Amino acid sequence: MIYAGIRLLSLVVTVFLLRHGTIRQRGMTLTQWITGGDGSYYRTIAAHGYQYQPGQLAHAGVFSFLPGYPAAIDSLAWLPGVSIAPAGLAVTVLAGLAAAWGLVALGLKLTADPRISLLLAALWAVAPSSVVLSREHAEALFCALAAWALVALLYQRWLTAGALVALAGTVRSTALALVAAVAVAVLTALIQAGPARHRIAVWWRPVAALLLAPLGLLGYLAYVAVATRRLDGWFWIEKHVFHMSFDWGTSTVRVISRTFLDAPTVARVLVVLAFLAALGLTAWSLTQRIPVYLHLYTVVVALMAFTASANWMSSKPRFMLPAFLLALPIARLLAPLRTSVLIPLLAVLAAASTWFGLYLVIIAKQAS
Repeated sequence: MIYAGIRLLSLVVTVFLLRHGTIRQRGMTLTQWITGGDGSYYRTIAAHGYQYQPGQLAHAGVFSFLPGYPAAIDSLAWLPGVSIAPAGLAVTVLAGLAAAWGLVALGLKLTADPRISLLLAALWAVAPSSVVLSREHAEALFCALAAWALVALLYQRWLTAGALVALAGTVRSTALALVAAVAVAVLTALIQAGPARHRIAVWWRPVAALLLAPLGLLGYLAYVAVATRRLDGWFWIEKHVFHMSFDWGTSTVRVISRTFLDAPTVARVLVVLAFLAALGLTAWSLTQRIPVYLHLYTVVVALMAFTASANWMSSKPRFMLPAFLLALPIARLLAPLRTSVLIPLLAVLAAASTWFGLYLVIIAKQAS
């Protein structure tokens, strides 16, 4: 209910901003806002699959988008009277609710404190990039799968965790962080098993989870390699079509330094500050007493966002959205506050994050 309330408030703020001020002058409707951005690619895949003429790699951008989210859209679109666009929004809404539920379950397992757990989900829902949770983007579905995969790891439900990570690998490449978490969790469990590790009943489920976890992501990379007739097909498309590549974070450091040394735009300052705050929270989150594989998951998500080339700098806060455990230290800090203080605070943060998303996309013409 808290998550739904935040999303509803964000929608109200969106409608208000689209009808007033500078944003109104750009003439974007609510439908265009919800379905814009990556949504057009996902709807095309859901409706037509990966249509591509061999040898035309420059026009193969559709392969950059993994199939899990469009497959979920297509599944709902089979229902009578449901078209692709409403199905996409429905998947986002349902996945967001599932993600919030998973975060509360994760928080309860880690802290045994319902208040901290609810705040964990609420703070994730008002993050600077959380506006995508109201749009036809894949982040809500990935976060739902990731949250429940980590819950399954905490309860050592190995096969469930492996299956969820495999599914997450068909949604976002960030599933690499989940695969790393599974590997460390499995290794830890096998070491702790000690003398009992030779018993097949003890180790076969963790090992099966480890083998299962990367199959979704690896399977899609193999599919793109075959379709494009290039072993590095997906990476080639990311680099040459969307100008995204791994550069050890050099371009990110360059953009951040220029932001403070040159005369940057307001949008660039906001994006850089949001991303630096996320990196600071990553360091702070390492002080939390939680299993090491959860720390590893958060750190790998942050590293993937940091080391990706900065051509899409405005998207980096969105890339950090799956690192939902960044909110845990803040949730602990805010938990003692009265509800009468927390509700207005979350409302202000929800409105601010909504404005941030609309400003970047509509006014600054940048990707959110």
